[in-house]
Amino acid sequence: MLATLADTVVSDAELVALMANGDEGALRELFERHGGIVLSLALRMLSNREDAEEVLHDTFLSLWRHAAQYDGSKAAVRTYLYAVARNHCLTRLRARSARPQLRDIEPEALEGSAFSANEDPVPGVMARRALASLVDEDRRLLEEAYFGGWSQSELAERHDLPLGTVKSRVRRALLKMRDVLLGRSIAAAATMTGGTA
Repeated sequence: MLATLADTVVSDAELVALMANGDEGALRELFERHGGIVLSLALRMLSNREDAEEVLHDTFLSLWRHAAQYDGSKAAVRTYLYAVARNHCLTRLRARSARPQLRDIEPEALEGSAFSANEDPVPGVMARRALASLVDEDRRLLEEAYFGGWSQSELAERHDLPLGTVKSRVRRALLKMRDVLLGRSIAAAATMTGGTA
């Protein structure tokens, strides 16, 4: 009897456990699974491929060194990698004493990378759709806060807005993205509860 896919696929958390015991093959597999999205984040934040590749290396080195301390109940491996990479990027940006100029990364920028062609594109497509659903002002604030590392008080000063306005716009943007990712609209939710949009 043939094994099912579920029987043969090793989870990310199991791979980290193998890494904690020195299994380099587990590290290679996680790199194949998640290296592309880590590099994409670093490219977007740093706008420099060499720096982004160093962040990619540092992120997976950190996972290798701290595999034994990884707690899957606190965060998925993908989320952990994303957070570590973002922290490395912010450290580099602070060292530059400058903030990044955000730009979109073209798919061609990732060509030639040694990543699996089987990377699931759905989360990236959904995230882009959710971002695209935002009004320009809210999207810009959210991108600067997340990818640029600006604090809300810094954004208020940068855009000459009251701090409360920045907080409410960022919150509104996150809620709108959540609704889009969950496949519902605010109007639909209001209709279901008998309210108005």
